[in-house]
Amino acid sequence: MSRSLSILATTLLVCLALVLLAGLTWANTVFVRTQPVDQDFLVPWLGARTFLQYGESPYSDPATQRAQVITYGRLANAGQDPLRLWLPFPIELLYFPIGLVPDYVLARAIWMTCLEIALVGLVFLSLQLTGWKPGRFLLPLVLLFPILWVYGTFSLVSASAAGFIALALGGFLLALRGEREELAGGLLILLVSASRLTGVLAFFIFWWIFHQRRWRVLWGFLMGVAVLLALSFLFLPDWFLPFLRGLLSHYTYDPGFSSTGIFASWSPVVGQRLGWVLAGILLLVLFFQWGATLTKDFRAFLWMVCLTVSVTPLLGIPMAPGEYPFLFIPLVLFLSILAERRPWFKRWGVSEIVMLVILVGFWLLTVLLVRANAFTAMTDALILLLPILLVTGLTWMRWWFVHPVPTGLVTPS
Repeated sequence: MSRSLSILATTLLVCLALVLLAGLTWANTVFVRTQPVDQDFLVPWLGARTFLQYGESPYSDPATQRAQVITYGRLANAGQDPLRLWLPFPIELLYFPIGLVPDYVLARAIWMTCLEIALVGLVFLSLQLTGWKPGRFLLPLVLLFPILWVYGTFSLVSASAAGFIALALGGFLLALRGEREELAGGLLILLVSASRLTGVLAFFIFWWIFHQRRWRVLWGFLMGVAVLLALSFLFLPDWFLPFLRGLLSHYTYDPGFSSTGIFASWSPVVGQRLGWVLAGILLLVLFFQWGATLTKDFRAFLWMVCLTVSVTPLLGIPMAPGEYPFLFIPLVLFLSILAERRPWFKRWGVSEIVMLVILVGFWLLTVLLVRANAFTAMTDALILLLPILLVTGLTWMRWWFVHPVPTGLVTPS
């Protein structure tokens, strides 16, 4: 009898989940119909459609021209972004499942639904990774925070894949801690593929892997890369040079926003030099911190990963606000340390209150700047403010996290 009830309950839960996903996808479809076409999703999706439907290279002129017609209503004029595919074909393969959906609106709505699931999944991975247990009263806020905060909303609207990269980072760290090293190596492929977001981090991770002699992680990574490369050259042997042309075109017409560029806009001579000096100092500090972390335990490694991710936007690397969901893990780590720091912090929900302040504060800042038509100031604030706060907070909390006080020695205050 109990077995039958368990099966019935499981069936009802599955049906409820399917109904909720269908409703969410429908709502996303309604939203997408009101939005302009977004190239971050259109170009890879249309490239996959072109290859699957016509057998044409996603880097070919026909694929590029189709993207131009959908975006501009005509072929691109001189000086306009030609909308060439900028992803390497091994990563473009991951778009093939969504490329099976023939309608752009439905495909983007499904993509948004998957992103929303990934962002909520990121919460569970982050909580498990950091050990933070939010209070019940604000737990719904914590679960929905990656979607509701300004960076999550920008990520969904722009159809950025950063949510998947953030989820892969959380999965990689948990797999590494649980010694599921082949899985960690497979997830490392996704991290390496997002060179702008995690390229600096990948350098540290590989250095740590070699120093720690975690060869199974490296083996899992190399096996996954070998499989993807084999499939890529089997399906499209001449993809590499067109990919490089597409990458150059993408960074020419869509350079993003960098800390050095922001400083240069404030002062063309002094600002740009100050930005590069700051980036150089931060990179030098990171390098020495990496070396000091190589022999430490996983807690120190986790803290170093979060600091590296937080510093990356301040190194002059082009970014966009929609790519910032990958900063959610450092934010949760900071809040978890804050909750551990004093017993009354946890008792009074200080970490949850800080999260609420961040949610409301960043939205309020964004709305006020938009109403003042200060779009440049809004972008500058969104690009710089959160990384600065996280770097400051993680540096302040470093000793507490890397050298935790034994439970019996914590002095209440």
